[in-house]
Amino acid sequence: MNSQVKINQKIIADAHVHIHKCFEIDQLLNASLINFHKISRTKTDLENSVFLIFLTEMLGDIEFSRLLEYAQNHHQINNWKLAPTKESISISATNNENQKIFIIAGRQIVTAEKLEVLALISDNEFADGLPVETTIQNIVSKNGIPVLPWGVGKWLGKRGNILQKLLNSDTFSMVYLGDNSGRPSFWPRPSFFKLAEQRGWKVLPGTDPLPLKSEYTRPGSFGFIVEGELNLAEPGKSMKEILLNPTTSVQPYGSLETPFQFIRNQFAIRYGAHN
Repeated sequence: MNSQVKINQKIIADAHVHIHKCFEIDQLLNASLINFHKISRTKTDLENSVFLIFLTEMLGDIEFSRLLEYAQNHHQINNWKLAPTKESISISATNNENQKIFIIAGRQIVTAEKLEVLALISDNEFADGLPVETTIQNIVSKNGIPVLPWGVGKWLGKRGNILQKLLNSDTFSMVYLGDNSGRPSFWPRPSFFKLAEQRGWKVLPGTDPLPLKSEYTRPGSFGFIVEGELNLAEPGKSMKEILLNPTTSVQPYGSLETPFQFIRNQFAIRYGAHN
């Protein structure tokens, strides 16, 4: 396939991926590919699908920079060969069977109100501790896509009121919300998602793997599907255009956390060993 050509494709993406220190990148990519393949059920479907993982690195994380350096040197990590694209915000990872996953740069920021904001499709640094509106403005000004992701307890009380006010204001033409597979199946879908969708704002699901060794298997298992013309030479820029297009339909996929797994993970995070 000519990487310079735009063709209409099914794009399957995980919008919230961390590469924690306890993860091996090749194992994460192998697991991601298996999870993406489960969504592409037929051979024809598989041949017409493109897979993307959006990194959401926290302050001090340098995994994308490290992988980009590997890519520029065409470094091989076991069965995966990393290569640069024609943009600084994405990397292609291709395995020995010529199966490809694009890795897109992005950040995760904690605001003054202790809300999390993702800056998707961006290799810029953003400061923690600024007000949420300032943080969103900074992301937009640097051509990133701002996403407010759901998190356990993050949208309750005062923080929930702040989010409600933000969704009801006309300050921003578009703010994205993020769902994640860590949300337990016994919890109802947050009303903020419906409010955002009523305004025409998109909800972008992702896995948000926890810093537990077993979580490397999660990426790709929960995300979204869009259809569009993706330029494989500039997948980040191209994906940004697709997501910013108000006519783009976002189809979520994947299962929420089982009650047992949710409780076990919360216990491990609070009392167990992380990295």
